[in-house]
Amino acid sequence: MRAVGIKDLKNNLSSFLDFVRGGETVLILDRNQPIAEIKKVDPKSDRTQLYLKEAANANSIIPAKAPKGINIPKSILLNAEVKTRVSTAWREAYQADRD
Repeated sequence: MRAVGIKDLKNNLSSFLDFVRGGETVLILDRNQPIAEIKKVDPKSDRTQLYLKEAANANSIIPAKAPKGINIPKSILLNAEVKTRVSTAWREAYQADRD
């Protein structure tokens, strides 16, 4: 573990981030008092899901329900020929508006 003051960290941040990328932990000191740690993120831990679970347990948020698929009625589905005609009509209307 490396310890660094705020001023040195600010001036040499890239160097200290290289240490972190290598797996080392950097302890940040403010007037020789530890205030924070920078360490490499564990790719196995999903912090977003952990946060959501904690917030839901504390009733801070209400999680969304699982989405259901959208069923489009067959009467609304367009076949290729109709799509082409609609697309052509829109293109012509757009060009007419621009001219």
